[in-house]
Amino acid sequence: MKRGAVIAAGVLALAALGWRTARHRTSASDSAASSKLRVLEEILRSRNDNDPRLDREFTALSAETKRLFRRAYGDIPTERRNDRGTIVYLLGRNLTAPEDWSFLKKAALEPPCLSLADCSKAAASPDDEVTLAYPSLVALKQAQRFLDEHPGSPEAIAVIAAAKASEVRAVVRLAEKLAPSAGQ
Repeated sequence: MKRGAVIAAGVLALAALGWRTARHRTSASDSAASSKLRVLEEILRSRNDNDPRLDREFTALSAETKRLFRRAYGDIPTERRNDRGTIVYLLGRNLTAPEDWSFLKKAALEPPCLSLADCSKAAASPDDEVTLAYPSLVALKQAQRFLDEHPGSPEAIAVIAAAKASEVRAVVRLAEKLAPSAGQ
């Protein structure tokens, strides 16, 4: 009986150590992801599209960082086309999981933005069509970039094919232009 208690205590101690280690790893991962999000928010606030950190800080993003970036994307007003396009660009450089592709396809199929002042209302004088479609166009260009690096990628082809159903003319035009290279 004594031997069983010692073994049980040992197993319990190992389990506690494993839990503590996993918890430490998770909190370190969460901290790194939060740090990346803070850097992204700082860059977006500065409105500096040429900030070198965009190329330096956002390679090989963790799943947690990408999750935070997707959430930030949803929190940004739709009228902030450049900020949203920047997030699509960064996530499009880190396509490794099904949820990454789902996000890219969703960005490519966003409803039309009718005006930079209010996406839901047409402007008296129309804004630039490309600017209004910027996040969707970036999503398509990222799918194309991936396809160039990974010919025949079904995920990239699916994003391009889905974009042909967009309500935004500029997105449909680009999707149709990319379709031949996507094997369609």
